[in-house]
This record gives sequence, structure tokens and C-alpha cells, in this order.
Amino acid sequence: MAFTSNNLKSIFITGANRGIGIALVRESIARNYYVLGTFRNQKNSKELLNIKYEYAEFLKMDVIDENSILKISRNIKHSIDYLVCNAGVNNGFGTLFDEDHSQKKMLEVLNVNVLGTILTVKHLSKFLNKNAKIILISSILGVQKHKGSNALIYRASKAALNNVMVSLSEEFNSRSIMACSFHPGWVRTDMGGPNAHISTKESASSLIYNFEKLKFSDSGKFFNYDGSLINF
Repeated sequence: MAFTSNNLKSIFITGANRGIGIALVRESIARNYYVLGTFRNQKNSKELLNIKYEYAEFLKMDVIDENSILKISRNIKHSIDYLVCNAGVNNGFGTLFDEDHSQKKMLEVLNVNVLGTILTVKHLSKFLNKNAKIILISSILGVQKHKGSNALIYRASKAALNNVMVSLSEEFNSRSIMACSFHPGWVRTDMGGPNAHISTKESASSLIYNFEKLKFSDSGKFFNYDGSLINF
């Protein structure tokens, strides 16, 4: 599939309307990428939609609505170099017995964080260039060796996401497409809270820098936002 916009590298970012997502959009623009960013709710996406950049498309897409993803897939006109599955939710940091862990809230976390990623990759992979990179935004909370009992289902969803990443690395190996996951750091967002260590700009800048450094031999691995390897 030909890419026509001055041969700019392209990046597709889900959950692009807030937090780390919109910071990734801004950093990608600063680095002269062709940017495709998705949002679920237009009313909550004013900051994203007000960005003025010639080589950007902002698309309404719900990662847990397969028809929504299919609709987008029928209208994409560009190939993709970086597919960044960033859309995610957290039901809270409570324990097993808190209201955070009702069946409804837990299913939402699993649907968005795990199934949403699978569906996104499934239906957008046909646009991936050779040597493209599939990047899943995970969390260090998903590592198997931990002592925390809080955020039980969020931890489980990110552990599952890393497992999915390994499967994707095998699935796309023959196409010379890599897959890996990244912990974005403890970031000052609605999810990370005001006391987190780094800003969204710091996280996004380091993430994009390290996305660009990835080699095919990095496929199947989990990285920190600073590029260091995480044992999961």
C-alpha cells in the first residue's frame, strides 16, 4: 500500500484524546509523523480536535465495538508504521472487596484493555507496512512478581496484555512486523494521579524516542518508557 504524504512515517494511536494519548499525538507531530488518532467520545475530545496539523486525522472509534473498528478500517487511506494501542481504563485502585471490583467494572477493564487491543490489531493489521511496529501500552503493575493486592483486575488486564503481545510477536513474525509493550512510567494523568513522577510530555517524548530505536530482535519484549527492559 503506497503512502503518499511526503513519505512521512505514520503512527496510529488509540485513546488519543487525553492523558498519555494526546501527549503522544503532540510528540508525534513535533517529530513530523503522519498522525492518526482515535477517540471514543467527541464531547470529551475538544483538545484533540482543536489541534491544527496538516498531516493528522482524528477518528471516532470505540475499541470495544468491532463494527466501529471495521468502519474505520474501511476508510483508512494510509499505511501504518507504528500501531500504538494506548486506549485503556482502570476501575480504581481498590482491593478485591471494594466496589471497584464489581462484575460490571471488571468486565469493562478486561474488554477495553485486552479485547479492545486484540480487535484493533486484528482489523488494522492489514495497513501495517513491512517492518512496522505494534506497540501495546501496558503497565509495570502487570508483572507476575508483585506484592500488591490492590487494582487486582487492572493488574490482571495488563498481565494479559503482555501475554497477548507475545502472541502477536509470533503471529506477525513472518511479515517482519514486530510487537512489544511499554510501561509509560508513573504519569500525572487522571489515572496516575497528581503525585506521579513524570508529566505526560516527559513520558510521551521518551516513549516515541524509544519506539524509534526498536529493532526486530526486540519483538516479544516489555520495556520501560526509558527503554530499559522489564522482566514480566
